[in-house]
Amino acid sequence: MSTVVLTKVVLLIVVVALVPAVAWWMRRHPNGSKQHPDRQRMPRLVAVFGWILLALGVLMSLVAFTSDDADDPTAFRITSVAILFGGVLFLMPYRNWYVAPERDAVHYRTVLGREGRIIYSDIVDYRMTEVNGQPNLRITASNGAKLALNPAMYDMSPLLAAIRFKEARGRWPLPGELSG
Repeated sequence: MSTVVLTKVVLLIVVVALVPAVAWWMRRHPNGSKQHPDRQRMPRLVAVFGWILLALGVLMSLVAFTSDDADDPTAFRITSVAILFGGVLFLMPYRNWYVAPERDAVHYRTVLGREGRIIYSDIVDYRMTEVNGQPNLRITASNGAKLALNPAMYDMSPLLAAIRFKEARGRWPLPGELSG
């Protein structure tokens, strides 16, 4: 076996082992906010990937817009700006989004920065589905507010307790009715 093939096999094994290990680690160590410990944020991997794309886009833009060696630099310029924009698209949701389940309500902020609050007794619809092999919880409030997330990735135990209350008693718990 040549060294090139052996190197490819070793890299493939490392990647195949590393991806599940990183996913397991992210589930065990959720990303919380230092200023607001009750808020759960997106995994740090989203921010790392966004910063990598942003740095790569800046470097590519510097080369694309300052180099005079290329015959037609338009494609290189468009690609560099697209990668730069992709980095911003990863960093913006990481910066804005959070979810904070409480005893009587769930507070959240959307990817675009709009804050919301859904009181459990105001929920008109909830669905637990499976998306790409992962659980997905979608709730809708009476005022039209919607929240969808993976309850395996974020600790949503107060909301899940309210759902169990609804299934057992046929109604949503009133504020203060669920014990801490």
